[in-house]
Amino acid sequence: MLNISNKTILLADNDADYMKMTKEGLEKNISVKVVDMASNGEEALQKAEQKRPDIILMDILLGEKNGLWLLEELNKKGINSNCIILSAIEKGNVMKRAMSLGATNYIIKPTENNILLEKMVQVLTAPEEMSCIKQKAVLSQMETDRNDYNKKQNKYELESTISKLLNRMGITASIKGYHFIRKGVMMVIENREAILSITKGLYPDIAKEYNTTAGKVERAMRHAIETAWKRTGKEIFYEMAGYYPMVKPTNSQFIATMSEYLRCE
Repeated sequence: MLNISNKTILLADNDADYMKMTKEGLEKNISVKVVDMASNGEEALQKAEQKRPDIILMDILLGEKNGLWLLEELNKKGINSNCIILSAIEKGNVMKRAMSLGATNYIIKPTENNILLEKMVQVLTAPEEMSCIKQKAVLSQMETDRNDYNKKQNKYELESTISKLLNRMGITASIKGYHFIRKGVMMVIENREAILSITKGLYPDIAKEYNTTAGKVERAMRHAIETAWKRTGKEIFYEMAGYYPMVKPTNSQFIATMSEYLRCE
């Protein structure tokens, strides 16, 4: 039996028989103590808070609050247990997400007993290294979450600015073309080349998102611009373009002007 100074382990799996078998195998072959077992994510989190185990050996399938949720909550609560995933889930995106949330290992079950024991010993005999890996993973995930938040916030602010400009022109949310124009402007701000293929690219892309046809998108935009020209559209367009239009702009001219104005802003 390998002596690892009676390190503690929490097992989390929705299969009670499998947990019992794993517990017996661990305690028989390495000097560890399985302090508790949990069958779902919420129970595992509660017991992790109480016991603060050295290792949490856990499945991804833990009910509605699954293993990924559990990893996130452990990070939020500052519980630094080394988390080893032992799961039949082999999806690459799940494995990547688990590791980004601080899991120290991801083992596909069923696995040979000696492989599991080897991984457990590696983690238990190198706590500082594993803690460093976990910390880096958590910091990396925090940075990713921060970047995602900033992107969402910037998108929201851009949508709000476009909406205000359209409303000033007399194009309100009750006009179908309002939504299509706003989406088109955002797409062109993100990719200037999009305006160059408005018929074969922009219209179909918008139509797909709103479950309609490219022809209906084009007509709705044109109607919205016509409505604006009967209201205050000319004056606002002048603010954006820097010149007073003699005729109503086409859909592409309108979107290109608004997107360039907002990009410069």
